[in-house]
Amino acid sequence: MTQKQVLNKLLANKQGAVPVSFWHHFSAASGIDLDGYQHPEIMTDNVAKTKTFVEQVQPDFVKLMSDGLFNYAFNQPVDHPTSIYDGIIPIPDDHPWLTETAKLVAEQKKVIGDRLGFYNVFSPVTLLKWALSKSPDGKHNKKTANKLLADAIVNDRPKVVQALAVITQDVIKQATVAINAGADGIYYSTQAIQDDRLDYHDFQELVEKYDRQIIRAVNQLSDTNILHICGNGGARNPLSWYKDYENAVINWSTDVEDISLQEGKQLFKGKVVLGGLGNTAKDVLYQGSRLAITAAIQKIITEAGTDNVIIGANCTVPRDIDIKHLQWAVQAADF
Repeated sequence: MTQKQVLNKLLANKQGAVPVSFWHHFSAASGIDLDGYQHPEIMTDNVAKTKTFVEQVQPDFVKLMSDGLFNYAFNQPVDHPTSIYDGIIPIPDDHPWLTETAKLVAEQKKVIGDRLGFYNVFSPVTLLKWALSKSPDGKHNKKTANKLLADAIVNDRPKVVQALAVITQDVIKQATVAINAGADGIYYSTQAIQDDRLDYHDFQELVEKYDRQIIRAVNQLSDTNILHICGNGGARNPLSWYKDYENAVINWSTDVEDISLQEGKQLFKGKVVLGGLGNTAKDVLYQGSRLAITAAIQKIITEAGTDNVIIGANCTVPRDIDIKHLQWAVQAADF
């Protein structure tokens, strides 16, 4: 497949001084608890609400949400596995996670007009820690996920490494399917393992190594794949650990890391920086007046400039945010 050339279009498609976009999940429940295989109406609802959201907010580009398809069943042809990841092998090309991803992306692209769309993909470490935190009732305990993964690394490291290598192959398949189905690139969500027993060496071996394999693969398909360094819930991610990732666009929690877009441009030299606004119910985007939201965005643009800058939030914004606040934010860049 010829590499899609979309970076120039991403930066040029703007209503104001810089491109602006926001996103949130459309489901009522936590995304990791949704089972789109058993409940395909989740994906139908995803597409319908994507259309409405885009029509109302008028973002300059769209993050294509993977609600209903966050997780997948590992391919584990082992009679008596010692863990949920013991002996897993890559999923086949006709695995439902792949076929349903292709269907979802194709339908999402139909409803966003001529805007660029980047499909949400999670890192191998994220997928594994979610799998470890899953209860028999299908619910996940996010609070224990990092500890459970760190426990596994400490006690069963060789098999964890083998599992991450397999999950990496599966994620590459998923991202490839998404781009082939019409996505203009992927929005790749990763995060350092939040456990004090692990250090930078562990990050390099267990997170960065596999992240960069995936990024290299998708960069063959599109020149624009967004790196989301997820700080949701206050998760910490030393940004210097990510400075050599080969993504065209970088998004991080500017407040959690206390590194502004302006400062990020110096760290991620030559890259496009995305974000600048907090994404919680305590932040100006959620609770501020039009004047306050406009002032916050114009301050970011004044400080960071208009070159290689995209305005957005640290992460997904709350589902119940007043849609007018997002409209005001998009319009605020036009000054």
